[in-house]
Amino acid sequence: MSKIEKVSGVPTDDDVVATSFTNEDGTPAVISEAGGGDESKIKVLMGLLRKLVGVKDVANMRLSLPASLLEPIPNLEYWQYADRADIFAAIGDSHDELERMLAVLRFSFSKELKFVRARLGKPYNSALGEHFRCSWRLPPLLIDKQTTLPVVRTHIHVPLPGEPAYGGQGGSGWTTPVLRPEQGGLPPSETSSLLSTSSKNSKRQPSSVPPSLRKSGSKEHVFDMSALNRAIPGPGDEIESDPDAGVKDSEKVSVVFLCEQISHHPPVSAAYYGCPERGIEAVGMDQIVAKVSGMSVKVGPGPMNQGIFVKIKREGPGQGEEYRITHPQACVNGILKGSYYGTISDQISVTCAGGSSGKTKLRALLDYKDESWIGKPRFLLDGVIYRYDVDDEEQLSWTRAKQVPKDRVVAEIEGQWMKTVKYRLKGEKEWKVLLDLDLLALIPKSVRPMEEQEEQESRKLWDPVTQQLLGKNWSQATNEKLVIEQRQRDLSAKRKAAKDEFKPRFFNPDFETGRPTLSEEGLKAVKDELARTRPQ
Repeated sequence: MSKIEKVSGVPTDDDVVATSFTNEDGTPAVISEAGGGDESKIKVLMGLLRKLVGVKDVANMRLSLPASLLEPIPNLEYWQYADRADIFAAIGDSHDELERMLAVLRFSFSKELKFVRARLGKPYNSALGEHFRCSWRLPPLLIDKQTTLPVVRTHIHVPLPGEPAYGGQGGSGWTTPVLRPEQGGLPPSETSSLLSTSSKNSKRQPSSVPPSLRKSGSKEHVFDMSALNRAIPGPGDEIESDPDAGVKDSEKVSVVFLCEQISHHPPVSAAYYGCPERGIEAVGMDQIVAKVSGMSVKVGPGPMNQGIFVKIKREGPGQGEEYRITHPQACVNGILKGSYYGTISDQISVTCAGGSSGKTKLRALLDYKDESWIGKPRFLLDGVIYRYDVDDEEQLSWTRAKQVPKDRVVAEIEGQWMKTVKYRLKGEKEWKVLLDLDLLALIPKSVRPMEEQEEQESRKLWDPVTQQLLGKNWSQATNEKLVIEQRQRDLSAKRKAAKDEFKPRFFNPDFETGRPTLSEEGLKAVKDELARTRPQ
């Protein structure tokens, strides 16, 4: 399909499917400028919320916000799901189908880490044809063979004194592999650091430390804390030493991310994730719809966003499997206080298909619980993993755990999506840690220097706005933002006058299934990014 506009269900640059919020001359409405203070921002936000009540889809409105209400980060860089690329890289490690499903679930929970570890914010709107790429070089998550607990080997979250329960970035600790020597770990005498405590004021220790490194006779995990002197940096700072100290370079793998804005109205982007060393790929379409509800904003996947599709391409058991992870509806709360946080109250599924020709596959159903109107949010969830018949459509239509017959259930899931998620195998009493999010810091992205980036690359495109925001020059930041937006309108008008159809550069223009494929230029961009990341 050569014309993106002719593909069924794919929006075009000139589509207007929601109410436009414009001035009398037809140009996008500009909300009055706010200064850097929280009080002035809240005043502007309150006025904006009143105007947006009843609008079907806020995300698709032609509305230009003042730059002071934005976070200094491009939308394409913000909306990526590899905050923990080490967990993504480990998805296909196991030859056991249940363990692979558990690995996909770990990735599913880790992809929301930015909403746990950093404050919520509104990034810049993406321009049509804007693109972003980055990569990571790191040691994949490992599973301790004896305890079956996940072992985090890079960028450990170290809470700082007074850090809030959510939205606190903390610092990134570092660790050697806490594995036994026979599993590839270093002997205890050679380990130069250990996993940190969750807090200086807490005796709770990371659950991923195997018994061989615990003190005998203690019910709690007690460590020699002298090794942590270099593990706690200042807020938001990167540590000077290697964040995965003690890990051999041969253990590290490369993960690459590439995305492109393929539609402007409504805003839609296509994304690709890949880890060639482990034979793991993922693709998806990002489109959100947003609606004001009371003093919160409801956000959910748009019609083009059919989930994240993870594929195992390496040889061996599981080859050819595809896992579809659907996205939940969420709410942005705390607007009145100027301190945003997210809550999820929805059901999602993780469905395995493809691979071997077996008659049954695994599927997970997760139920994010409604939050109480009073009290603090609890972020609770539960769910099941069950076995379904591949030719039974009814079994694929189940959306809640209570619909699944007990004889189909393989494992149960429960926990808090901002804290710790556990699972229990059928017939067992013991709950095991699936993922402890308290351990996880955001892993920084490796991005090419600004001078090597193209004009439509996210960071370079929005750099004039970013520099002014960082300098707290609010009015000038808004002016720079308006210049970029007007340039995009001019380009759109020029294409329309010349009857020149927009064509994605890095993805083939066929998005009906929600599974974008890389074009020749996309394949080259991924190859170049991998070459830059890998050691020479």
